[in-house]
Parts: sequence; C-alpha cells; structure tokens
Amino acid sequence: MAIPGTDREPVSDDQVQQNEDVVTPAEESAGGSAALQVLRITDFRYLFMANMMMFMAFQMRNVVQSWLALELTDSQAWVGVINGSPAIAIILLGLIGGVASDRWPKRDILLWVRLGLGMVNLVVGYLVVIDVISIWHLLFLSIAQGGAIAFGMPASQTIVQDVVGRGRLLSAVSLNQSLATVGGIAGPAVGGALLGVIGVAPVYFVIAAIYVPAIFATWKIKTRTRTERPPGSNPLADIKEALVYVKSSPPLRILVTLNTLGLIAGFIFPIIPVYARDVLEVGESGFGILMAAFGIGAFVGGLGLAFVGDVKHKGWLLMLAVVIGDPTSILFGFSRDFYFSTILLFLFGVGASFYISTVSTLFQTYAPEHLRGKIMAVYALTLQLFPLGWMLGGFAAETLGAEMALVLGNGFSISVTVVMFARSRTFRELR
Repeated sequence: MAIPGTDREPVSDDQVQQNEDVVTPAEESAGGSAALQVLRITDFRYLFMANMMMFMAFQMRNVVQSWLALELTDSQAWVGVINGSPAIAIILLGLIGGVASDRWPKRDILLWVRLGLGMVNLVVGYLVVIDVISIWHLLFLSIAQGGAIAFGMPASQTIVQDVVGRGRLLSAVSLNQSLATVGGIAGPAVGGALLGVIGVAPVYFVIAAIYVPAIFATWKIKTRTRTERPPGSNPLADIKEALVYVKSSPPLRILVTLNTLGLIAGFIFPIIPVYARDVLEVGESGFGILMAAFGIGAFVGGLGLAFVGDVKHKGWLLMLAVVIGDPTSILFGFSRDFYFSTILLFLFGVGASFYISTVSTLFQTYAPEHLRGKIMAVYALTLQLFPLGWMLGGFAAETLGAEMALVLGNGFSISVTVVMFARSRTFRELR
C-alpha cells in the first residue's frame, strides 16, 4: 500500500535487509567513493537536506538564546543552564523516544518533532516582541525543546541505516554529520550577524521559517520502517531489555563511559559568548564567527570520514578525537587573540565530528536489530551529557574561573580516556 500523500511505496524491512551490505550494479559500474555511492540514494539526499536545515536552525538558536540569556542575566552560569536544560527532558524521556522509534514510523515521528520545534521558536520570538520575555520563559521553552528532541533523536539516528543499509553506515553517518554541519557553519555566522542588524525577535522568526524546508524534506522521505514487536510486549519491558543488553556488552559499556566523559566537553560552550563579549571584545558578530569556526571544523572532519569510508580501527579514531578536542579546549581558555581562538574552535570541531560520527556508528553496529531504536536512545541519553556539561561548565567557570574549569575538566577527561585505551583491548579493537 502506498503512503497517503506520497507517490512511492514505503520501503519494507525485507527490502532494507536485502540492501544491507550489497553494492548495486549501478553503484559498482559508476564507481566512486563510498560517500558518492551513498549520495546516489534519493531518500538519503532528502534526509541530509532536512538535517542540514535542522542543524542550521539549532546553531542559530544556540547563538541567539545564549546572547539573550546573557543579556537578561549577565551570567555565564545562566547561559549554561539555558543551553543545557534541554538535556534534562532528553534524559527523562529519551528511552521512551527510543521505544517510539522502534514501534512507529520514524519519518512520522520526525515530522511532528520538527513541527513542534518550529512552533517553540515562534513562541519565543513573540514573547520578545511583546517585551514579556524572562529567563524563566526561556528555561521552560528550552526544556520543551528537549522533550521534542528526546523523541526525534532516536528516530533521526536509526533512520539512516533504514535508508542506506548497514554496509554503508559509517560513510552515511559521517556524510550526514558533515553535510548537516554545513548548516552549522552558516547558522552561527548568520545568527550572529542578524543579531547585530535586526535584533533577537526577528532572528527567532527566521529560525522558525528555516523549519519549513526541513519539514518538507522530511516529508519526502519514503522510508517508514519499524520493528514489529510480539503481541503483549510493553515499553517498560523493552527499555529493561535494552539496558540489560548494554550492560552485558563490553563495547557498548565502553561507549557509554566515553559519552559520560563527554559531559566535560560541554564546559567550553557557556564560556564562548562571555569571551566574545568581555575578553576578545568582538561582540555578537564575533561570537557568531567563533561558533561558525566550530561548525567548519565539524564539517571538515565529517566530510573527511565520509570519503574515507569504513575505518576498521574505530577505537583508535575515538582516541584521536579526544587527543584533538581536550587540549584545544584547554588552550581556548588561555587565548586572548581572536584569530587563535577561532583556530582552536575549528580544531575542536574536527575532534567533535570524529567522535560523534564514530560513536554513533559503533552504537548501531553493536546493537541487535530489534533493539536498535532503544539502544540508540541510550546513546542519545548519554550524548546529552554533553549539553548538560554546558550547565555545569557555566557554574564551574563562575566559581573557579574559565581557565581553571577547562584545565581541570578536560585534563580529567583525557587522562581517564588514555588509561581506558591503554588498559582495554576491547576499546582498542572497536570496529
């Protein structure tokens, strides 16, 4: 049966399975890199177009809400709280979102989530226009965004394999990350520039408008696969099954531990707008450029991985990501030069892209098919410790000073990772 409102048949679970690790004759004759083969898949092109627009909207929102929080409170702690608060809802609802991803069509979940996120930005813009916005409004609506993301993230992660198959997964995840990050490059720069020209409220309306093409591209994706559960199964049992499996799997336990350390990686972000305004003295536009540098680094890192294709020694790739990311974060705290700070955030973005693409791929690789959505929800939960680190980083910076917060936090992170890598053969042999 065709999907109402579409012109193609939905892709079945059997079709996805058939395409898992097979390169079609057309792909083989066309040749090219793994990335080019992935780009020939129509639904994948719609997927990354939607994600690119989403990433642009997210990054513009991060810029404008960080600046708005700073203007409302003059506190980097509050900047951290506002940007980290969505993680609270994601942690509380993420596993339920994973269950939903395994039970309902992923595309439909993404459509409703993206519509909701667009509406939230409209509400914030309206509150600014009528001059009643407060930090508490901003906090509540940030948590509401997190609730939507809790359902959208597992679906967004798992739909990639449904579209391209397991054999192309690393290339697809890396390419998706990199191409989506194109929006992340433009988002901070455009958001920062628009802040200085048209003000806060119009920027929120622009963000809401960006969701329109993202929703349209998502609607065009025809893959609507879901895992059929046996009669009588229930969400709580499903969640318990996923958690038990993660606990019993040494590779997944390592990945969860690494993502937990990712909490520290978020320390740098509430510091950036304060540095832009008070230390580097480059204002809203400079803040946008700094965030764009992070996006460019993420783009370069993701694109590089996409064209390389499947990397066998993914444990070593994760170690490289940490070695790049943590030292550059520490150096940023001591930088007093705008151009050097920009370079450091570029390198931090490269490391972040290496890490996120690789970890996402590994979670899906080590997850059994019937638990993939819920295990990706576990991934999403642990990954949300990164924005939660924004919150803790803001408080740490105000209490200890930015430099000391970054030295202690990132020094601890890289030390623990190095010890784990040296002592764990499973870590080194992650594939």
